[in-house]
Amino acid sequence: AGAILVLIQLQGGNDGLNMVIPVDDAGPVAQRTLYEAARPNLGVPVANLLATEIDADPMTGTRLALHPAMTELKGLYDAGLVAVVNGVGYPGQSLSHFRSEDIWFSADPTVPFASGWFGRYLDGAYSASDLVAVDVNETLNPIFVCQDCNVLAVRRLSDFRLPDDPLYPDLTAKKAALDAMFAVEANPLQTAGLQRTIGTSGDTLLSKIDDYAAINTSWAAHLDGVSSELAKRLKQIASVIRYDTLNPSLSVGARFFHVRLGGFDTHTQQGTLTGSQPTLLQRLSQAVKAFHDDLGDIGAADKTLMVTFSEFGRRVVENGSTGVTGTDHGAAAPLFVIGNPVAGGVYGMLPALNDLSSGNLKFNVDFRRVYATVIDDWLATPGAHTALLPGAPYTTLPFIA
Repeated sequence: AGAILVLIQLQGGNDGLNMVIPVDDAGPVAQRTLYEAARPNLGVPVANLLATEIDADPMTGTRLALHPAMTELKGLYDAGLVAVVNGVGYPGQSLSHFRSEDIWFSADPTVPFASGWFGRYLDGAYSASDLVAVDVNETLNPIFVCQDCNVLAVRRLSDFRLPDDPLYPDLTAKKAALDAMFAVEANPLQTAGLQRTIGTSGDTLLSKIDDYAAINTSWAAHLDGVSSELAKRLKQIASVIRYDTLNPSLSVGARFFHVRLGGFDTHTQQGTLTGSQPTLLQRLSQAVKAFHDDLGDIGAADKTLMVTFSEFGRRVVENGSTGVTGTDHGAAAPLFVIGNPVAGGVYGMLPALNDLSSGNLKFNVDFRRVYATVIDDWLATPGAHTALLPGAPYTTLPFIA
């Protein structure tokens, strides 16, 4: 039971202008003509966009299409299960990967990183003894950094186990000793401050090891037919959701997930119909569709929302020469919200290609409006975001059905 959220990070700065592409010059700005002029090598030809055309920009009427590598996502869009939010960004755009990531993770462009926006949500909605969030990654993503909450970061569920010493194997005794130690450390009558925090974390993780050991990750899934690291990591998430759906009385209780697809820093060899970005967009499209199909088989599609994001888009004008052309760090870009709970369509507005800021697209949807919508309309109650997002309140977007 309960809403499930899967955050999909496109790490490196995804070129949104070659993901959601202008098809014509309808509206007040000749978007297609300007697009082709800025990208003589990288521009995707109109003839290749006919099969992936989506709704027009609601504010300008410019026809839009997904990159032709995203045929699976186009199918989900046609089924009304994808919201395309155009022109997403934040004021004072940083072109640094690290600073811009921190801003997206913290939801605060004005101060150095201190905590993750979702970590703050976890702190407010759950206790330190709950383990409801899983980052399918080698290290914890800062989006989950919090004051008291506990989050599991693991690349494969099979890695979540108590390590034993092959020379002196006695796992049962070691686990019992750790259980006893952490129970004392986590006892508020005996410890306080950092000591109790560490004890609570250890106690919580130890208590979940056996629960997670029962999760089967070898079941036959649609994701098995997709050859990519993203698909493998989404299979880990699907396995948790499947286990909890099939075993409600033994549920591990995880509902919030983060997964990462890297490689979007396409300064060179970005590609048009083939190349580094088209390959990544195809992997995203295929994995998301297979994950959605698995959720349908599991019976969890109606309660699962996926949201993509990247630290920034790319500059409008391409760089380099034919064959090695790419794009430099930019600003605003579109993102996707995907799943059965979505009111599909195009939201926001495609930034005008004749009104740039130092060669970059100007944002027209503050990224915190997306977060506010996820918090208020999917996870909590209207207005709940005001305590979590700096600069609130924000006007939500109607992409939740």
